Amino acid sequence: MGRNKKDAAQDVLTLYNQMQEDETIERGKEEICTTLDEIASAKEVLSSVMMELSEAKQKMESTKIALIATQKSIENIVSRICNTIVKAEQSDLKVGINDEGLTQLNERNNTAIAAFKQALDEHEKRINVLFTHQQKELKRIRNIEEGAYFNGRTYAWMFGLAFISWAIILVEITIWICIKLF
Repeated sequence: MGRNKKDAAQDVLTLYNQMQEDETIERGKEEICTTLDEIASAKEVLSSVMMELSEAKQKMESTKIALIATQKSIENIVSRICNTIVKAEQSDLKVGINDEGLTQLNERNNTAIAAFKQALDEHEKRINVLFTHQQKELKRIRNIEEGAYFNGRTYAWMFGLAFISWAIILVEITIWICIKLF
């Protein structure tokens, strides 16, 4: 008769262990589903970032083309001014410029130079902002791809599951000790 109680207790313990394994498997499935959802979300974010990077690249290309065109235009203007100066030096025509004309010419030149510098400064600021944004996004994407990206909620879940697992183990040990003592 003592033997049957041990067999029955062993069967109950085996059944209880099987139920615990089934619960662990279910929790594992839920964790996998959560992880798959996070991966899908990361994929969507990655896709949107790739589109943003593509748009930024197109903007940079158009800006590059505009800057090259501006540079060629400036080179043409400078070469024509140089040619005009050379031709003026070779000519015997004497031209005088009064102080008022010289002042106006200096004002126009200073205005043109200031406007060009301002345009270049604004363009440089925009490029720096885009570059900084691209660096941050690429770093974030690299972290996601390397698996080093966890948000705070993921850490909380991981801690909670670990705590619950330890609590379950302690309860099981307590129940086992109680069963063995009585």
